[in-house]
Amino acid sequence: MPASDNMNKTSVRVSLNGMEAFLYLPAPDAAGEYTIQLLKVILAQSGIINGLIDDAIAGILERELYNQEVLVARGTEPVDGIDGYYEYMFQGHTDSKPMIRDDGSADYWSVNSIEQVTAGQVIAVYHPPIQGTDGMDVRGKAVMAKRGKEQPMLKGKGFKRSEDNCIYTAEIDGKIESQNDRVVILPIYEVSGDADVSVGNIDFRGDVVIHGNVENGISIKASGTITIDGTAEACNLEAGKDIILRGGMLGGNKASVITRGNIFAKFFENTAIEADGSVQADVFMNCRIKSKEKVVVKGNRGSIIGGEISAVQGVESYSIGNDAETKTVIYAGAGTGISQRLALLQKKVAATKEELGKIEEGLAKFKMLETQRGTSYANDPRRVALLRIRIRDMAVIAEDEAEIKKLEQLVARSKGAVITVSDRVYPGVFINIDSSRLIVKNIAANVEFYLLEDSIRTRTAK
Repeated sequence: MPASDNMNKTSVRVSLNGMEAFLYLPAPDAAGEYTIQLLKVILAQSGIINGLIDDAIAGILERELYNQEVLVARGTEPVDGIDGYYEYMFQGHTDSKPMIRDDGSADYWSVNSIEQVTAGQVIAVYHPPIQGTDGMDVRGKAVMAKRGKEQPMLKGKGFKRSEDNCIYTAEIDGKIESQNDRVVILPIYEVSGDADVSVGNIDFRGDVVIHGNVENGISIKASGTITIDGTAEACNLEAGKDIILRGGMLGGNKASVITRGNIFAKFFENTAIEADGSVQADVFMNCRIKSKEKVVVKGNRGSIIGGEISAVQGVESYSIGNDAETKTVIYAGAGTGISQRLALLQKKVAATKEELGKIEEGLAKFKMLETQRGTSYANDPRRVALLRIRIRDMAVIAEDEAEIKKLEQLVARSKGAVITVSDRVYPGVFINIDSSRLIVKNIAANVEFYLLEDSIRTRTAK
């Protein structure tokens, strides 16, 4: 190409990320003309060596795209890798609440706190990472791709890995669950029929499933859940997690149900119940219930008749009481008992800490005497006695402070507790919220009892 003054006006601009290059060409004058080879030389002199777009370069000359920037090079974008991941062949979560039917009743067969697997069943497949492909900008500089990361091997118990650590299978029949970053398969104690004297009492570290009824006098204790498909009679149940009674319980004033989880049942009659979680059924008749969360009665004929119901977070029921004005006592909130216990423990801890301070002063004096006299008092009976008292008091303080923390959490949970009745509440019902009481003297419908300035008030239920 002959020399041209316009050649000095050509320019190449590269984007900030280095992935695109643009060429600006002034219109050629009489002194010369452009060629494709020349344009590539111009680009090379500017360091543009990768991703040249031949059609775009040729198009500048063919369409005379002068006095404007034209994209003439595009770098190769990196392709990021994909991290390794696990494909789980189990749900990992269960339905903890019953499904409500169209008629408003609760379907307790829909409650399922156990997901079972069998030995040899694949529970997880590991997909290794896919490594990415590096890119290159228009100047030939590498653009690093994100590398796919390996995931650590699954932690837990009750399963085994394939040699390539990609296939995980159950080693035992049991219940599978996710616990934080662990997968755990635990054994299940399963009774195909009734739990009666031929089966005997059950004390099992894991989950217990009874596919029939539980007869009078039987005791079932489980560190996990207890599920009973039939009806439980005057028996004793104790669980570390949920208790599900699909057929309900006829307690005969001899049954007790205790759990650190929730309780779901078709009905309860004449039963003592304690739960750290919620308690839910269609009917409670002459029961004594203590719940650290809620007591809930579902169904269009759901009712609480007789007994004492205490729930820190409140009570929800279709109806409470009956036409016969059976005495029914309902408690919501922390109650005076919890508040008094909390205040007592706080005073006790303060007094114990004061005594502990005196013990520390006494021990400090022995240490000072050792320094002054150069004599050891390590085995002095008075010092040994002080050490024993200090150990005892520190243990007492730790235990009391742990209880105080639990009680404070209960008090916090009780804030705003209400008693809601969607149908009727009858005379003979005693409503208690915290330390306040109201006696129902007339039938009320669709009402909510709540606390306002230490007085129980009513309003229309939502």
